[in-house]
Amino acid sequence: MYLIDTNVLIWVLRGQPEYVRWFKSIDQLPVYLSTITVAEIYKNVLPGELVQTEDVLNGFSILDVTMPIAKQAGLYWQQFSKKYKNLHILDCVIAATAKKHDLKLVTLNIRHFPMSDIVLYKGKLTA
Repeated sequence: MYLIDTNVLIWVLRGQPEYVRWFKSIDQLPVYLSTITVAEIYKNVLPGELVQTEDVLNGFSILDVTMPIAKQAGLYWQQFSKKYKNLHILDCVIAATAKKHDLKLVTLNIRHFPMSDIVLYKGKLTA
């Protein structure tokens, strides 16, 4: 089971062939998004992309940010933000979501996720 990070979903939405093929290769598995990823996608969506974006997003199960996830995200921030200057609180929320739901996080920015208690997808994103 996978939690897809925003940077992977962007390439799927842009129709990048290798990412679309990889995504289609895992479509039989449960695939999730954080509500944070949804917000990050809509932050930059253009009016002409709304319908396609909504069609793609409707194919995912969306996980809300709950109190335990928010707490874990804050603890991640405390633990890692001084050492990892590029760490963003939203990445901490996504990591906490992966941890809470025992999901493998699929990201192109592994360095944004220094948490040793989450599992990162380290395979190639090509099918």
